[in-house]
Amino acid sequence: MALARVRVRVPTRAFVPRPRARARMTTARASLSSYLPSDTYRSLPKDGDVTFLHTMIRAKDLERTMSFFAALGLRETRRKDSDKGKFTLVFMASAPGAPEIEITHNWPDENGETETFAPPSRSMGHLAFAVDDVYAKCAELQNAGIVINRPPRDGRMAFVISPDGISVELLQKGDALAPAEPWASMQNVGSW
Repeated sequence: MALARVRVRVPTRAFVPRPRARARMTTARASLSSYLPSDTYRSLPKDGDVTFLHTMIRAKDLERTMSFFAALGLRETRRKDSDKGKFTLVFMASAPGAPEIEITHNWPDENGETETFAPPSRSMGHLAFAVDDVYAKCAELQNAGIVINRPPRDGRMAFVISPDGISVELLQKGDALAPAEPWASMQNVGSW
């Protein structure tokens, strides 16, 4: 039996961006630095690296949405009000340097009307947060008036919905907790 010949092409040199490409990357990093907070804990990505920064969601009632995420354990990290654009951006995170949620709130016009607000589509999916104790976090959220849409019956996962209809998954860090009441017998509420 004859062996087939396989031709392998070996590159003669490693890829090195051309000077113009390097200049564009440097310019992109410089424009990104003007957007990021000046906090010392955050460093700019190096050429070729990808750093997740935030997810933007829209809020109809800014204070109510912020209260929801505060109940999850997030804190406001920064805020920007734009008089010209008539909007407020509030960034919230669980810890300094952690990826953020950018809450965008468009201000009412002179008649008190805001833009048409559409709930998120199913293509959005959900946000997910790891918690130290899924049962304790769900009890804390219930005490804050937040409905537990999918109780943590399995000791691992629960779902709640933000005031703006965004599904939020709570996942137990590490191994699942042993099934416990009242969670083990709770039924789902609505959809998530």
